[in-house]
Amino acid sequence: MKKRILIEGNEFVLDKNGDYIGELIVWRRKTKAFLDLGENTDDVMDKASEKIKWLNNNRKSIINAFVEENDHLVDIVNNMIKNGGFKADKQISMDDFKSSLFVNNVCIYIRGRNSEFTLDLDAHPDYLFGHLACMEINSQYEVEFGGLNG
Repeated sequence: MKKRILIEGNEFVLDKNGDYIGELIVWRRKTKAFLDLGENTDDVMDKASEKIKWLNNNRKSIINAFVEENDHLVDIVNNMIKNGGFKADKQISMDDFKSSLFVNNVCIYIRGRNSEFTLDLDAHPDYLFGHLACMEINSQYEVEFGGLNG
């Protein structure tokens, strides 16, 4: 395997575990990315680029899948604001909550026709209380909330 590859103009370096590590721009932010490509062919690079483009074009779908199972977090944050446990000038809305979310990191796995990826959502301000929200996206681009990490 090559020691360095370029995807979407971004350099990825092969680590000792056989994964490529680099950074991408996801939702207008620099984001750490891990690529588990299995084999190093042009077709694999095209598939990785396809996943990255899909991710950047589907922010709303990913966030909605997360919020569908976690809309209670807005109430928790607002209760903490009310009780002084979370510093904020005012209560937050669902739109405030959604706009705080960003991709902390993304892992793309490609094995021939089977490809999937996971990403960890984070929030600023920290409405996830130090946790990351794992989102799983399969080969058919179905998005599922995989749980909170940390």
